[in-house]
Amino acid sequence: MTKTLEELAQTNLSDIQVSKGSIFDPEDTASKVLGVLRDTNRTEAVAARGDRYGIISVRGLLGVDQPDNTKIENIWKQVGTISPNNSVMEAVHFMVMNNVTAIPLVSRDEVSLLSQQDITAAMKDVSWLNSVKAKDIMMSPVVTMNKDTPIAQIRRTMLDNGFSHLPITNQDKIVGIITGEDIVATFITVASKTTTGERSGKKVRRFPGPVSGFMNTQPVIIAPEASVYDVVKKIDEMGQKYCLIVDEEQRLHGIITHRELLGVIHSLRPEPELPVYIVGIDGEDFFEKAVVEDKIRRTVQRTVKMQEITEVRIKVKSQRSSGERTRFTVTARAMGPSVSFNVENEGWGLMETFDGLVDALDKTLLRAKKEPQKGSRRGRRRPNPHLKP
Repeated sequence: MTKTLEELAQTNLSDIQVSKGSIFDPEDTASKVLGVLRDTNRTEAVAARGDRYGIISVRGLLGVDQPDNTKIENIWKQVGTISPNNSVMEAVHFMVMNNVTAIPLVSRDEVSLLSQQDITAAMKDVSWLNSVKAKDIMMSPVVTMNKDTPIAQIRRTMLDNGFSHLPITNQDKIVGIITGEDIVATFITVASKTTTGERSGKKVRRFPGPVSGFMNTQPVIIAPEASVYDVVKKIDEMGQKYCLIVDEEQRLHGIITHRELLGVIHSLRPEPELPVYIVGIDGEDFFEKAVVEDKIRRTVQRTVKMQEITEVRIKVKSQRSSGERTRFTVTARAMGPSVSFNVENEGWGLMETFDGLVDALDKTLLRAKKEPQKGSRRGRRRPNPHLKP
């Protein structure tokens, strides 16, 4: 264990061990993928045709009712590809930004699958992880379910929220865990239509019984004070995709999955400077331009991760009055892949008008920040320390 986290981040993917996976055609059925995933203990597979590549995951299979009649192209997530010459950091960034657990790894001769699991396995060589505690990177709080919860409700909760793991409790103490993989392996089989029972009109439920009858009663657990290296080692040894952070009284504090572990690597990536474009003024005459840009960036910084703002465009219009004074109208548009915020301010002094614009943008973004966010994963992430070895 001599490799540093920075060294691992810059390592070429060709230098880490990648499990070989089967390659499917988009026209193949979901049941064909199911069989291979069970045999190989994997949770993802690659589908490819021509220049189209995609990932089939257990999460996608969880929503399938008739795998024999469902084609892969109806459930796969089309993604880009990555090369063995790319670095671990580039692969991690791709996974984080695209919210995927694996990427097609394409070289000139073959197509394989690079998963989160492959990267976290390589983290066993990073001794620095002994200095970081599990509680510092865990996801918390965690959505849990009671042991008497129907398995059908568990499945629906996973589908509605994008969960892959649900810890099971009894009187606020951990008694087990159920994963999407467990449900898929147990219930999503061949020709899974609802069948008629012995008595006329009686129907057999697809997902019968409470979760207590199907959960893993010996989940992977570790103490909050344990190191991240201990988590990496335990997940690898147990062949699991999670580790529950549990105290001596069996109370759940958080969960660490491959995603949280990859987050440790991703934290080394420098934050790109938010682009701020100002048009309508002469940059040589407006010496405070850099000051305005910095104010805009600091204002957006408080909400940029939540709202995914990727750039701010500002337009300045001026109109000289009959005297020597000039009135300014300044508009700003903060944009991202799925959001857009527009604010405007007017005033006589340019710098004063910009200050009013910044205040308006601040109020708009803070108001948006308080609105509930959809599709959150297991709840709010604990504030992590600045992770650097």
